[in-house]
Amino acid sequence: MKSKVIIGLVCLIIGLPAGFFAGRKTTAKTVKIEQVKGDPVAGLVTGIQPVSEETPAVPILPMKSDTVYIDSIRYVVQSVDTAAIIREYELIRMYSQTLFDDQYGKLDLNLSTQYNRLNSIEYVFTPIYTVKTVEIKPVWIPFVSASYSTFNQVSVGGGVFYHDIGIKMEYVANFKAKGLDIGLLYKF
Repeated sequence: MKSKVIIGLVCLIIGLPAGFFAGRKTTAKTVKIEQVKGDPVAGLVTGIQPVSEETPAVPILPMKSDTVYIDSIRYVVQSVDTAAIIREYELIRMYSQTLFDDQYGKLDLNLSTQYNRLNSIEYVFTPIYTVKTVEIKPVWIPFVSASYSTFNQVSVGGGVFYHDIGIKMEYVANFKAKGLDIGLLYKF
């Protein structure tokens, strides 16, 4: 009986420091990569001035047909439709386009034109970030324990967890007997 106690104490004395240092050296990495939407960045650009202007050699203008009588001969003549040009000039045009929607984010553009000018450009960019999380967990986790029971038993021991499964050894003593308690543990 005495040799069992001595063997148990020697195992405990050697096992605890060995488990402690082994737990510090061995770790398991868990890498988690996820896409996270960022906060949208929005803005409005106004007062846009043209860089250059050019008149085409042969302009395409809206035309209208007119009937003209000369010496009782009927002629159909094409003339420039000035009212159509004025309507085009006054017309407010709104454009909306998603420029891209990919792994980097999404860019929406809204444009408006009037009086042959670009009035404004409104943009909304929603970025997407790639977040890489590395979780490092020790593979070997040592532990120590001490307890007292209502049966007047005192125990001191320790053990080691490998991932979620552990083993323990405790030296149990009361006023009449002494011994070892060996157990298997599982973490949920």
